[in-house]
Amino acid sequence: MLSRTPKREFLSPEDLGICQRVFDQICDACKWDRTSNDAEALATVVISAFQCGLFNEPDLLAEMQARRSNFERCAGSTQDNSRQHVHLVPDERNG
Repeated sequence: MLSRTPKREFLSPEDLGICQRVFDQICDACKWDRTSNDAEALATVVISAFQCGLFNEPDLLAEMQARRSNFERCAGSTQDNSRQHVHLVPDERNG
């Protein structure tokens, strides 16, 4: 069996499926439109976390759920466009 190596340039269809399922579950939990700015930021974080080594779907989902309060700070009115987006990376303890 080949060992997994993070690759910044390429995600297989299986990798994308993992990221998509995690993304969908968090969007559903937060009641976000998948085309919103918040969802776009979430997608970036999910893929980044995957590329940093969180290849296991349950682990990736748990990491995103553990940081849900950070995402929720980003949610809400965009009227003044002054929201701060929180950049999330996998917790070093999980590596």
